[in-house]
Amino acid sequence: MESVIPNRLEDIYELEARILEQVERAGYDENARFAIRLALDEALINAYKHGNGEDPRRNIRVRFVVRDEEVEFEVEDEGPGFEVHTLDDPRMGDGLHRTSGRGIFLIRQFMSSILFNERGNRITFTYERRPDLGVNEHGLSHWKFDAAEVIELDPVRIDRCPNIILESVVSLLDNGARQIVLDLRFIDQIDSKTLELLRAAHEEVARREARLLLIRPQPEVERAIQEAEAEGDLRLFANLKLALDHIARAD
Repeated sequence: MESVIPNRLEDIYELEARILEQVERAGYDENARFAIRLALDEALINAYKHGNGEDPRRNIRVRFVVRDEEVEFEVEDEGPGFEVHTLDDPRMGDGLHRTSGRGIFLIRQFMSSILFNERGNRITFTYERRPDLGVNEHGLSHWKFDAAEVIELDPVRIDRCPNIILESVVSLLDNGARQIVLDLRFIDQIDSKTLELLRAAHEEVARREARLLLIRPQPEVERAIQEAEAEGDLRLFANLKLALDHIARAD
């Protein structure tokens, strides 16, 4: 569905309410609706304020699709756009002193994938429903999706005990898992110890003729892995859907 609304707060909030009603009717739980509302609100307010400069003569175009397994959004303003790569992490360095960029950071944290057009005036983001979310013996969130076992890496727990990365992967292998996905979305930096453990996990998975894929790396983490992995053994994907598509093609 597509809507074009005037660049006014009242129109933004009215559209937002209609979309969230559809999300609720589709059966998304309270946590999912919170994440979707936060990301949608940030994207719309960014378009209203930073993109269109609060100019009521401009419009915002919103396209959204609510499916059983995911909700996808596209928000486009009529502003000049911006260079996405210039955004600082608001938790680090110069980013701590800036008021802009925090909305994009929040969208990255809560959504499964996020993309910008080249001009920088259109954002596309997706929320994927996670079925049967559980916790493994190391306190890491774990769920099964199609043929894959997914583990969400928690930076706090990994800082305390990095070995839980390898131990969690080995535990899944011992229980018969053949496709293992590590979700990196909350990992904002990666050191040599963590890289060693990821390599060790990959080697163990390969030895047992299974697969290990990494999804949703933050830009700094993706660069660090690519620079350290000249042979490209660690496979990186922007989201779970792309990882599952890769598994399907490989099979």
